[in-house]
Parts: sequence; structure tokens; C-alpha cells
Amino acid sequence: MFAEVRMIADADEERGRARAPISLAVVLDTSGSMSGEKIEEAKRSVLRLLSEMRDDDQIALVRYSDSAEIVQRLASVKEVRGSLSSRIRELTANGGTNIPSGLSEGLEALGRPDRERVRRVILVSDGLDSTRAQAEELARNAFRNGVTVSSLGIGVDFDESYMGAVSQNGHGNFAFVKDGASLASFLTRELVETASTTIENAKVKLTLPSGVKFVSATGADANVSGRDVELSLGSLFAGDDRRVIVELASDGSDSGRMEIETNARWDRVGGKEVSVDAPRIGLLATADPSEVERGRDGTVMASATSVMASRRQVEAAKAYADGDLSRANLLVEQNEAALGDAMRAAPAPAASALQAQLDSYRDTKKGFSTIRPTTAPGKAAAKAAAAKEMGNFSRKAW
Repeated sequence: MFAEVRMIADADEERGRARAPISLAVVLDTSGSMSGEKIEEAKRSVLRLLSEMRDDDQIALVRYSDSAEIVQRLASVKEVRGSLSSRIRELTANGGTNIPSGLSEGLEALGRPDRERVRRVILVSDGLDSTRAQAEELARNAFRNGVTVSSLGIGVDFDESYMGAVSQNGHGNFAFVKDGASLASFLTRELVETASTTIENAKVKLTLPSGVKFVSATGADANVSGRDVELSLGSLFAGDDRRVIVELASDGSDSGRMEIETNARWDRVGGKEVSVDAPRIGLLATADPSEVERGRDGTVMASATSVMASRRQVEAAKAYADGDLSRANLLVEQNEAALGDAMRAAPAPAASALQAQLDSYRDTKKGFSTIRPTTAPGKAAAKAAAAKEMGNFSRKAW
């Protein structure tokens, strides 16, 4: 069985408060594969980002190839706007790709937690290395310390599973762009989200009744202690609508009506901690199939099915990229069946969203059959699909 937890940051709150200053670290790939137009576009994009930041914001810049180098230690934009612009223009591309060294330096540059500032790291890479577990752990620890980590893959030769896993563990955004020209838009989006962040350290605690066990959560980190499950969502910007799909299982030992107690708490940026008891989630344990059908929430099942389909679609994109077209098609067909079943039980708005997701998968399946995965368009299609599906884990993409 599934439960859906949603947390929405008040969009109106942003209008009534002064924006909190931000601390932003950009970790830029300057390996040899970035040479030519890619590094030039990347430099222009970082310069544009710098021009859009406020004087009281803080910025750090790290470049990495075989090893990492701090181009600019964390400092107020007002103090370094001119000097940093000159250093950015002088950047060149050479060497290999060592992502963890750059990510580690970027996180170190942000320094200690600061309740008055919103902190984020943006990782940019166009390459591959074999250190995914290390990078994931760095992002995971960063999130635990109040830092959001986003990642951007440039071109068609980076590992989308690697870069996507970094952003998932850092609870930031993951995107793919075909060339450096689109980097500026991603950086601007990151700046806007960071600047409009109103909530940090958001957590939801579920207290499960006897006989109900936690299985998994998509969209948040989960920490289980006895009957308590704490879901960590991190930061939300004004108007952000986040969801967590929680999978639960019953051991069948209890029957009748039960409830899941819920509590939510978060820190207001620059303010105090807030704690509220959220509405309880009702459960009915029964062996009667007709009661199961009557008690099923079509909207929650639609949301859960959408997320589970996205997880399979990420697998399908990887199978396609690896040349295993039969497995890729099998996974898409499983998604088509699951989405179709969920549509029939879902209310109209949720069914419409599932239809859009289903149509997207049918288009993807056609692409699998007509575009070879080893070509540039094939690689780009796999990466774009993975980025969109990962985005659907915690925010509705359809």
C-alpha cells in the first residue's frame, strides 16, 4: 500500500519578506573534454550568474579536472565581482575528470552552517569517472548539513546515472543540456530557486500503527526508528509543491481501522522552527477485496503509479543507452499497462496527468525503435528522458 505526503511552501510568503542572502558554490568541470566552445559558453554563463547575484550574496568558484582548485573562496559578491570576472575569463580546459575532488572543495568552500543564508552547490560536468559512490556520499552528507546539491550534465558523453544520483542525494535539481549555451538558463533557475527559498530542514514524521511496516520512500530521505519514520525533504522555495511516496506493508496481524500519526516541522529561513501536527492517515485492514477497492484513494494511487513508472523509465533509458532494446521496451510496456490501470481508477485531473505521461512513454518507445542508442541523438534522448523522470520523483512532472 502507498501513502502520499505533500508539502507546499506558501507562494504569498515570498512577497511579504526580504529575500535572505545566499551562499552559492559553483563547481565547474574544466577537463580537456570541455575545451573549445563548451568552456567558453560555461564561462559566459558563470559571468551572467555573477551579474545577476546581489551584492550581499556570497559566491565561491571551484574548477576541477585531474584535481580541484579553488578559483574564488567564499566571499561577498560586492567584494569580488570585478576580480572574479577576470579570473573566470582566464579559465582554460585541460586534463581528466575527478568529480569528487571538485565537489568536496565546493562543499568545503561553503563553510559552516549559517541560519541567515541559504546554501547551495551547483555541480557542472560533461564527462565520466568511476567515483560515483564517493560523490553520492558527499552529496548525502551535504544535505544532512543543510546544503542543497544540484547537478548539470553537458553534452552526450557524461553519465546521467552518476549525475542524477548526486542531485537525488543532494535533493537538488538535475538537468541535461546538449551544449554549453543552455547552461546559463540552468544557473539562472538555480539562483531564482535558492533566492526564493522560504523553508529549510523540512521533515515529516510518521508514526505507524502496530502491524504496519515501512518499505520505501521516494522523494525524501527516510530514517526509521521503531514505529517512527522521519522523512527529510530539505529546502523548499516559495510555491514549491513537493511530494513523497511512501510504500508500506501490513503483516496481517491486526484488523479494523488504524491511523498513521503525522507531524511536520521546518525552519523558516532567517526565522524560527515551526512544528505542526498534520492530519492523520486512516487505514482499514480487511481481507474483503471489495472493501479494498472501495477504500482505495484513486488520486494517491495515480501519484504512486506515476512515480513507480518514472523509476522504471529511468531503468528503461539506461537499458536503451546500453544497447539492450528488448529490456528497454519491456520496461516501457510495463509502464503502459500500469498507467492504463491507474487511469481507469483515477479521478479526472489525475487521469489526465497519467494520460500525458503515457503518451510521453509511447513517443519514447517509438524513438527507441528508430534511433540507434550509439548516435548523438540517441544518447541525448536517453539523457533527457532520465532527467525528466528523476524530476518526477519529488515534484509532479505531468
